[in-house]
Amino acid sequence: MIDAWLLFGHVIGVVVLVAGIGLEVYAVAAAGRARTVAELRLAVRPARVLPVLMPLSTLLMTGCGLALVAHDPDFRFGDAWVVAAIGIVVAVSVVGGGFSGRPATRLLDAADAAPEGPLPPHLAGLVRDPILLASARITAIAAVWGIWLMSVRPHAVGTLLSLVVALLLSSIAAAGSVTRALPSAGSDQEAAASVPGQAAQTAQSHPPDQLRQR
Repeated sequence: MIDAWLLFGHVIGVVVLVAGIGLEVYAVAAAGRARTVAELRLAVRPARVLPVLMPLSTLLMTGCGLALVAHDPDFRFGDAWVVAAIGIVVAVSVVGGGFSGRPATRLLDAADAAPEGPLPPHLAGLVRDPILLASARITAIAAVWGIWLMSVRPHAVGTLLSLVVALLLSSIAAAGSVTRALPSAGSDQEAAASVPGQAAQTAQSHPPDQLRQR
């Protein structure tokens, strides 16, 4: 009976974690599409519950999971998948779920303090922070890997192979986040045009091609 309750608590922790990661991924993606301060505030609103959801999920998964391994004779702390699952919880806690880290805190505070209107350049730069997108993607990959480990319970070889796949996918996700964060051509002019007084400065620093040829 105790094992059933521990398993129930552990599963609830996983569900809360998946819900938190879903909110995080949605907030990061929606923030990237925001063009005004109002749209940005609406995009990041769901992420404000993450400082509560993520610690709660970690507490339930870690507490109930460790207690289940210690109490159930079918599980052992020396099993490769158990060690990997504990490592995932630690990694997710270190990564911080994106919106519980410093870049996200700066973005949320800046969005609250910014006046209404088009998205100013400094807010656009915070939205494009590669740490936010990479954190959301890597956390989602880690969660999927953890669920797979708990479902399949592979031996050492299977655990190592799945670790290699997870690291490869995380590297690709991080590289894609950095590439997406790079400003595209003309983004400086568009961002400067959204703030009075900066459009003229940008035009002066980027003269037309005809003037350059002269």
